[in-house]
Amino acid sequence: MVPLKNMISYLFFFILPLLLIFAAPVFQVLASVYVLKRKIKSGLFWVNFMSLILGFLLPAGAIIIAVYGLPPGPQCLTGPMSLVFGGIMITVIFVPIIAIIIYLIHRFKRNRHLIA
Repeated sequence: MVPLKNMISYLFFFILPLLLIFAAPVFQVLASVYVLKRKIKSGLFWVNFMSLILGFLLPAGAIIIAVYGLPPGPQCLTGPMSLVFGGIMITVIFVPIIAIIIYLIHRFKRNRHLIA
């Protein structure tokens, strides 16, 4: 059986950086839905811009957390650096796709109200 201390450190130093990488696209989807439902006043441009900025900053936070989880001594940073590049690639690929889809939904919804 794995000791509880090792389990907690595994969750913190491995799972948390992975969650940080996917936080920007999830934030973008949730905030865009709130903008479409008019529950927040911010526009779609600002939601997409904030998601893009978060997509570049959160992988840096993920590497800092992952580096603290490495054992002492000589450290290989290949794993934590892959988190940074993976997070940036997820941001570069998914943020524009989500922005286009949400904009098309917004435009369709607006045009439907104009016709009716």
